Amino acid sequence: MDQDLKLSLANNAKEWLALSLSISSAEKVAFSKIHDGFFTTYGAHFMAHVYRTTFEQALQNMPEAERNKLLVYFREAMDHAIDEHYANPQV
Repeated sequence: MDQDLKLSLANNAKEWLALSLSISSAEKVAFSKIHDGFFTTYGAHFMAHVYRTTFEQALQNMPEAERNKLLVYFREAMDHAIDEHYANPQV
């Protein structure tokens, strides 16, 4: 492969990476707007139900090894959040 082709491929890869990052950023902004709108309109209880339903559906469609990893991470995050909650009580 000659140097010009290598350079062209490298530049093309950089452009695709930049595009994918910008799409991801746009999707994050769109998701945040939708999420915050639902949270404001329907409240925390509704959103907790949405999160749980989404989590359960994702678990049903994952291979067992990935499901087990996710459940371990979820438990670790819950333990951390509980520790933080009790370490910093709201007055």
